[in-house]
Amino acid sequence: MITNPAIDDYVSGLVPERSPLLMRLEKEAAEENIPIVQLASAQVMRMLLLLHCPKAILEVGTAIGYSTIWLAEAAPDARIVTMDIDEDRLTRARANIAEAGCADRIEILSHDATLGLPDSYQFDCLFIDAAKGQYRTFLDRYLPLLRDGGLVISDNILFRGLVATPDEAGKRQRPMVDKLLAYNTHLSERPDMETTFIPVGDGLAVSLKKRI
Repeated sequence: MITNPAIDDYVSGLVPERSPLLMRLEKEAAEENIPIVQLASAQVMRMLLLLHCPKAILEVGTAIGYSTIWLAEAAPDARIVTMDIDEDRLTRARANIAEAGCADRIEILSHDATLGLPDSYQFDCLFIDAAKGQYRTFLDRYLPLLRDGGLVISDNILFRGLVATPDEAGKRQRPMVDKLLAYNTHLSERPDMETTFIPVGDGLAVSLKKRI
């Protein structure tokens, strides 16, 4: 959370009520310290997908399938590929996605996202929410698979506000903060992308791949 806590609670309270499944996953994530997209960020992501109407989405970082279900509900005509390397969480994600009733259009991969995917995969939207220190690698791997006019949504790009005050980061956090700083600068300077940074949740970067 990087905004005023009272404001964040207020905005989160305005998010329409979720399904019992999503609310259960929010509770599980809080109890087990599983990182999932924050509620206000998920609602922004939902609005972007409702406006963009993607037909093919790639999610880097499945966890327990919480954001995958958000993506599926916001883009009911889209096919989704989601990947993670944590087998235990993938097992839970498969069960949760099946419970949500959208397993028929979601491909769940046990895959190291730094390795990329074959060129046969093409997407309209890329959602990055995995190892923060690897965001640049993920972008380099998957931007070529994103169609012109596609969206890249990167979560946690403000990392608890520490990108604004990196000297306050702990010794273990500082390398990740430095990589996120470099990633954000890279997004802002790319001539082939238009990016806006939204201070909601833990920070979202929304990038449009320009049509050439």
